[in-house]
Amino acid sequence: MRSALAPALTLALSLFLSFWSAPAHAWWVDDPLHRSCHERITHAALLQAGYVAPPPALSKDDGRLRASLQFDASPYDANIYALSLVMGVRWPDAQGAPDFDFYQLAEVHNDPAGQGPHCLRAPGHDGAGPGDEAALRDCRSHIERHYWAALKTLDAAGEVNPAERELIAEFIPFVGRAAVPVSGFYVNAGIALHAVEDSFTHSYRTSDYRRLVHVFNWSDQVRGTIDESRDGHGHEGLLDDCEDRTPGNDVAARMGATVAAAADFLRALNQPGDRAVRQQRLDRFFADWMTYQPGCDLANEYCDSPLQRVLRDSGKSDVYGSGGCAAAGWSVDPSGAPLLIVAVAAALLVATTTAPSRRRRRRSDPRRVLSTAPALWAAAALLAPSAARAHPPGGPTQAFTDGPRGYRSEVRASLSVQNPAYAVGFTGAWAWRRAEAGGFVEINPWYSVEKRYTQLGATNVGAFAHYLHPIRRDVRVRAGLGLGVSILNQDWYGTDAGNLGLYLNLRLLGVVWNLSDGIALTVDGFDVALPAPQLTGWPILYAQHRLSFGVQF
Repeated sequence: MRSALAPALTLALSLFLSFWSAPAHAWWVDDPLHRSCHERITHAALLQAGYVAPPPALSKDDGRLRASLQFDASPYDANIYALSLVMGVRWPDAQGAPDFDFYQLAEVHNDPAGQGPHCLRAPGHDGAGPGDEAALRDCRSHIERHYWAALKTLDAAGEVNPAERELIAEFIPFVGRAAVPVSGFYVNAGIALHAVEDSFTHSYRTSDYRRLVHVFNWSDQVRGTIDESRDGHGHEGLLDDCEDRTPGNDVAARMGATVAAAADFLRALNQPGDRAVRQQRLDRFFADWMTYQPGCDLANEYCDSPLQRVLRDSGKSDVYGSGGCAAAGWSVDPSGAPLLIVAVAAALLVATTTAPSRRRRRRSDPRRVLSTAPALWAAAALLAPSAARAHPPGGPTQAFTDGPRGYRSEVRASLSVQNPAYAVGFTGAWAWRRAEAGGFVEINPWYSVEKRYTQLGATNVGAFAHYLHPIRRDVRVRAGLGLGVSILNQDWYGTDAGNLGLYLNLRLLGVVWNLSDGIALTVDGFDVALPAPQLTGWPILYAQHRLSFGVQF
């Protein structure tokens, strides 16, 4: 039994961690487990600073991009400039990965060479004074690099062209990772703003929020080797939440200062001027918001920082052991509880279906196939009560034939356990003793975990064939193949509704249980559906491993 539980427990742990929130660097970005903080701060700063030029109306493709992204862009201005800015501010935390691709996200956040874009210490930034100053230099260098990348279209008159596009990798649900064209000016401005905004949650600042007195450390913390007196204070998840209500954690003031600093940075970009004038404005911005004030360290509790007192007393610190997780700073959102229940149920299913027994080492017994007959019979009784009463399990063995020859129909319902989706469909077929062939049609909506959104998905139409093998007079196993076309039901980025592609359905193992001469219950446990309604341009292939149930009549 121990060997059977091992894969079940592994699956449970994997699914559990899939719905546990990953470490968030500074203000949260919008995903199913976190509130939108970076996005709201950035949009508020944009409204204060204004646009560098009047934004054009959304084109058809830009509008579809805005609707197709894995986060909800509807709260922000409906133009490509605002969209590019918000996509840019999300980029350092996501870099084109889906919200639940924790392997790739861990690589992004844990890269020792990638701490500057988050205003955090890198390995080697040791000591209270020297470490803080080195980390701040890296942060400012990152901001300056993207400041000038935003201004790459600067002309002799000191003007820029925000309409010039550049490609950025972005995850699009149902499409995957794609390079999409956005405003080069605004996407680079957003990437720079991410570091500006992170500096307000990855450091202790003076009471007016203008100067940094200590920069935090993630690299040593995540490796479990952090020594606060040498490496600096660790990352604190409590400070990431822009709606936290812990007493003493004045989120509103810190968020207001972050918006003000972000707006000042955008104003430095917006105003015309040659390179020398623009460099002066950037230097002034750094002097106003990104300078270091020495003299604060662990020995004096970072100059008696109020936030330090909150973290020591709140029980929510990732550093002082009274809350959170010192190694990762992970947190739980109760909204994931229903999904956790699904994870546990899936683990129990694996445990019951993979448990080894001595009997499995012996010659297989066909009667074991019907070990679940009482449960299946209860379901069948709801669908065909008269048939269920006439032929209960364990009743007369005389029985049914191999199944009626001639025409038969089937109503099917499927649930995908790979990419979230479901399907309902109808088939019509001509049956022989050991085979059947016919046609099918199904409606196949798709669900995006990232957007918490059901898309209309595809309509799949085609032909199929099954081989049928009897294992009892009223039970047959089947395997088959379906081939046809997949029709996209909804406009998606780069693709119109009604676009035609291919559809492939592999039914590797199914069971047909004849309840009477006219009705049968079907279960396909290894039902692989591959709808590909778009094969050119932006390819769409939404693979599904389904569990399917049906009633034949």
